[in-house]
Amino acid sequence: MDRINKKKLVANYSKLFDDYEAIFLVRNSGLSVLDSRSIRSQFKKIDSKFMVTKNSLAKIALSNTKFSNIQEFFNGPIAVTYSDDPVSTSKLLVKLCSSNDKIEVIGGAILDKQLNKEDVVALSKMLTQNEIRAKIAGLVNAAASKIARVLNEPSAKLARVMKSYAEKQ
Repeated sequence: MDRINKKKLVANYSKLFDDYEAIFLVRNSGLSVLDSRSIRSQFKKIDSKFMVTKNSLAKIALSNTKFSNIQEFFNGPIAVTYSDDPVSTSKLLVKLCSSNDKIEVIGGAILDKQLNKEDVVALSKMLTQNEIRAKIAGLVNAAASKIARVLNEPSAKLARVMKSYAEKQ
């Protein structure tokens, strides 16, 4: 690769790293092209990206970003996944790593906070944004139906009393 292409690749890496909130690193030990394509498509479904990087160029690109604290992880064959939804991405990443022995979580970062492997696994056990929204909607809906039931109860009692009087006569 010539110097011009290296500069372009470093610029692309820097832009990617700056544009996203979270980055996770995976040790890649022999992923086939088909496996890699399959993994990319799964990450694409949750608006995340997965790519194999050139370590020396990624380190240069990281030096000017909020993720500069994870340069030490770029040793050996590394794949990077990045996203604005760290929980969903970490869930999928941990799931894929547990089902595929050719990839292993190394660590990552969210904004300027460095994460080790255990942190990424712990993050994957948290609720996603959509799960939190669903819980909140369920709580609001439950409260609203309870209020409606309480408000309707006096009139329902009155209707039952009037019905029983009508039936007696």
